[in-house]
Amino acid sequence: MKHNDNLAIGFEAQFKADPNALALVIDDERWTRREVADLAARATGLLTGAGIKPGDRVVAQYDTRVEDIALALASARLGATFMPLPRRMGVREINYILDRSDARFFAHAGDKPPPGVKPLKGAKLASTFSVFNAEPIDTFPVDMGPDHISLIGFTSGSTGQPKGVMVTWSAVSWAAEHMRSFADVQTGEAILVTGAGAGAPGFTFFTYLGMSIGAPLVHAGRWDPSKVLALAHENKCVWTTMVPTMLQMLIDVRPQVLGDGRLEHMRAATVAGAYMSEELIQTARDDLGVEILRMYAMAECMAHSSMLLTHSQERRDSMDGSPGPGAELGVFDDGGNQVPQGEIGEVGIRGPSLLSGYLAEAEGKSSLMSRDGFFRSGDLGKITSEGFIKIVGRKKDMINRGGYKIDPSEVEEALKAHAAVGKVVVVGYPDKLFGERACAVVEPVAGESLTFIEMVEFLREVGFSREKVPERLECWDALPLSPDGKILKGEVRAQVESLKT
Repeated sequence: MKHNDNLAIGFEAQFKADPNALALVIDDERWTRREVADLAARATGLLTGAGIKPGDRVVAQYDTRVEDIALALASARLGATFMPLPRRMGVREINYILDRSDARFFAHAGDKPPPGVKPLKGAKLASTFSVFNAEPIDTFPVDMGPDHISLIGFTSGSTGQPKGVMVTWSAVSWAAEHMRSFADVQTGEAILVTGAGAGAPGFTFFTYLGMSIGAPLVHAGRWDPSKVLALAHENKCVWTTMVPTMLQMLIDVRPQVLGDGRLEHMRAATVAGAYMSEELIQTARDDLGVEILRMYAMAECMAHSSMLLTHSQERRDSMDGSPGPGAELGVFDDGGNQVPQGEIGEVGIRGPSLLSGYLAEAEGKSSLMSRDGFFRSGDLGKITSEGFIKIVGRKKDMINRGGYKIDPSEVEEALKAHAAVGKVVVVGYPDKLFGERACAVVEPVAGESLTFIEMVEFLREVGFSREKVPERLECWDALPLSPDGKILKGEVRAQVESLKT
């Protein structure tokens, strides 16, 4: 696979090789490459009719469904830039993205756009379902070259608002090929889709990888651990990627789904996005029969560092990864200087999958780069003498809920607008399943009160996605303050962690 292959070119090669081969499984429904190709031609007709030309941007609510994949293939075929949004994304986030997208087309899930979504000026709106009834157009893919921004994926990032990570076909192709190599996935072997498959990594590791090498995608219509595990077993999936929370859920339902059985066909699962204990890895090995490969990467530099099956079990269980071909790691002090091997500092990464920039943020990438071209991750870690990275903490004050990053300041600002809230701080607290959850600690206005349900309803009404809403509320008579009046967040966090939930 060439590093500048766009998605449509890769899929076209697989279709010509065997049009009747299986391409996609969603629950009990199955689609061949021919059926996906037919829908992609219809999606091409839909986008062409909307005036989409090379270089235009197409936004779509995305869940790796057949109509979603068809739109992605059509966008690639027309030389457009595809922008997949997770369907769970709240209206506040969708509007934030649309305002900055300069998109010519918005494909929404369902018959109507989500309530509250602001129409795009000069852009066409259509349901993803309209693909099924569009007139097909069969045209050869437009090759925009390796530097074309082919994909803009969105991450919860470090600012609270979604960040649009812009990547080229070259970056996507390198990341997909590197991930493929972890379990040596071959054409015809199924891979398990564990989430929406939106965002730059999810789209790359599922839609792009599966469609471009001819590996059938196996996907549950909605996340249900029992269904996901059963589909992986029934379809003989050989590889997947997920966050630790998902892995724990699959382990928990294994006795009910597989009895004493294991996922005997799955050679490995790549797991990243949040803290993972060695105990969890060993449990997955014992209960699921799956080797777990830790990976250290991010949307900004996909598939950068991973453990491999060729590494010793001791290293696989304890280290967080080693760089892929052409990728590099660095560790920096606060002055931007690389520290000696084995010392802790901020981790920097660079390599073939590094982002080209952030959507509507001209200086967004450059502000995070070191003097010698490393992307500063905000994570704290050290590099061992063998070249492995070990992550020891986070420099940024973020809450990591099962791989989903929550910016406390964004939630705090929203809650301050509630009439009952005097002061508020949002902190993370330990959780066995998700690693961390968010807790809002409120000092109410005199004579006012706030219930958990009222807080949830308020944040949902202002457009917050479910993942960003704190899952716990504490109302205190007074928040602890420093002499200069600042809330002592560390003291609040310690108290929250000590309280029984």
